[in-house]
Amino acid sequence: MRKLAFGFGLSALLALGAFGQALGARGAEPLGRETLVLLWINALELTPDQMKALLRLTEELMPLREEILAMPEKLYEKLLAFTGTPKELRELLAAYQKELQEKLQALEDKFTSGLKKILTVAQWERLRHGIFVEPEPRGRERLPRIIPEPPLRPEPPLLLRLELLRGMALVRLLPTLQEVLTAKLEVLF
Repeated sequence: MRKLAFGFGLSALLALGAFGQALGARGAEPLGRETLVLLWINALELTPDQMKALLRLTEELMPLREEILAMPEKLYEKLLAFTGTPKELRELLAAYQKELQEKLQALEDKFTSGLKKILTVAQWERLRHGIFVEPEPRGRERLPRIIPEPPLRPEPPLLLRLELLRGMALVRLLPTLQEVLTAKLEVLF
């Protein structure tokens, strides 16, 4: 009886956990990755032509992204077949790490150079420095004080910074960017 109850409880927990992960996948970030991308597109005031060019860029980068995502499986297969010494294992892992870094760097470089061709200088600078929510101006005069006063409100949150477009974050962001651009262009046309 205990085994049956334990089995039922375990299956219920697994089912609820899987259901919770499916629901939480989209809302894992405070605003959601899709919402952040839309804020980014709107804050940069991308034109439809720029969005189309950015969509083409993401499509061009998807094969490289897929190569990067396939690398852990290839490493797994190599490790399964591995019968060498610890020194050879270190060399294998070092080669894997080097190849991964090179592919990530190539992805970043291609994305950045393509993005620079698409964006205006002002848009690039806005992206490079981060997209902020502008604070409301303070209505009172500042009088000289001996003791510094605490700020009235905290600094506005940084919505998207160029660092989010690097490495594995870029690998994760590309499909979302592609989906959101497609949806945005469908709404516009």
